[in-house]
Amino acid sequence: MLGAASLSASAAGAHSSKTAAARRGLNVVVILSDDERLDGDTVMQNVRHLLAGHGVTFSDYHVTTSECGPSRASILLGQYSHHTGVLDNFGPHSYPAFDQNSNLAVWMHDRGYHTGLVGKYLNDYTLYGHNEIPPGWDDFQAMDSVPMEEYYNYTVNDNGRLEHYGTAPSDYSTTVLTNKAVGFLRKTKPGHPFFLYFAPVAPHLPAIPAKQDQNKLVDLAPLHSPAFNEADIGDKPWHAWHADLLNAAAQLYQGDVRRRQLESLYALDRSVKRIVETLKQRHELDNTVIFYSSDNGFLWGEHRLGGKIWPYEESTHVPLVVRTPWATGATVNNEPILNIDLAPTISAFAGIDPPKREDGVSFVPFLHQRAIPTWRKAYLVEYLGGSQLKVGGPPPYYAIHTRRYLYVEYMNGWRELYDLSKDPWELDNVAQSPQYAQIEASLHTELQQLESSPGETN
Repeated sequence: MLGAASLSASAAGAHSSKTAAARRGLNVVVILSDDERLDGDTVMQNVRHLLAGHGVTFSDYHVTTSECGPSRASILLGQYSHHTGVLDNFGPHSYPAFDQNSNLAVWMHDRGYHTGLVGKYLNDYTLYGHNEIPPGWDDFQAMDSVPMEEYYNYTVNDNGRLEHYGTAPSDYSTTVLTNKAVGFLRKTKPGHPFFLYFAPVAPHLPAIPAKQDQNKLVDLAPLHSPAFNEADIGDKPWHAWHADLLNAAAQLYQGDVRRRQLESLYALDRSVKRIVETLKQRHELDNTVIFYSSDNGFLWGEHRLGGKIWPYEESTHVPLVVRTPWATGATVNNEPILNIDLAPTISAFAGIDPPKREDGVSFVPFLHQRAIPTWRKAYLVEYLGGSQLKVGGPPPYYAIHTRRYLYVEYMNGWRELYDLSKDPWELDNVAQSPQYAQIEASLHTELQQLESSPGETN
């Protein structure tokens, strides 16, 4: 793994006119949507043109735990959830397990960055009080309602002061939070590096579109996925639990839920444009790296399932676009990138050597179109919270994902194995098949090694 100093030097070399700016540290903006699956970008014109058009789209980006709280903890710590301790959205293994005193916000603040959070923080942070301002954030403007995922009638913790918003069109949470994010950018001092973490709740359910976006997609074409309402789930170990889940609700997930989630993204796409325009007006766009991603995906009826947490592609495979000051056009990177790589990458841009042992690795060289010869070949996907079987989700599991295979070991003894080269839709579970016995044994060994790995070091 390259050190922070060499990465900063390479950034300066890639764009020599920004040598002084690179020394001070690049500004960083993270835009994190909520439950946006990979194909959400079909309505995100500004993300495509203003971000992807000037940076890198990572086609093989996955979250390691497909649930809001654990994924957000991994983003801020650079660790798998079994190392962060944040295993679930609620309860003792949610926010109380998160290391408030050593995470990306604290590291950036201590490095001299002006730090701001606008939107959704970690689930259950209000357990510590509704006026709580976690360490590391100079400007903390967080969704404070329980649940946090509200579009109207919600409360914001504005630096310890609670603000309530009602039902007027101007109270729409994406609009309010965007105004706050733009306000943060406008208040930053010229020449002083900043870190903005902007996390609106779209397109999380109830997925209420802005007034102007309602019914824009009433003629949305149906999903054309072989996995949708999968015809035969007899080989799925959980089929007895969820066999009829979508028989009555299939049209709801692929119709109304899907439409409302996509329509709610129009407002977020406009937010992206406002943020880029504000950075440009303040002459900061050429010294700012912008990350656009989601905390997890969402099943719209694939495998007769809805929601997230499962190890399947629709649940873990999400967008990642990174706009850089030096890019002159759009490029695509096909290497496997994870949410645990964001903290090491952002730290590298800031010249930070994180004090924690991290599972993720900086991918800064990829942003300069350079190879990383030792890049990962396999990674963990995991869910270690409480069993979700009674509410349409999985029991806890560890899984290993390689270029060719997804192998899942549920803690109740269930097994799944998919040969992605032959079965990219994950329809044919070949676990315990004699033909794949040797491969399954090898993946089991590799999975155990990944589980026990102490993580990377900087």
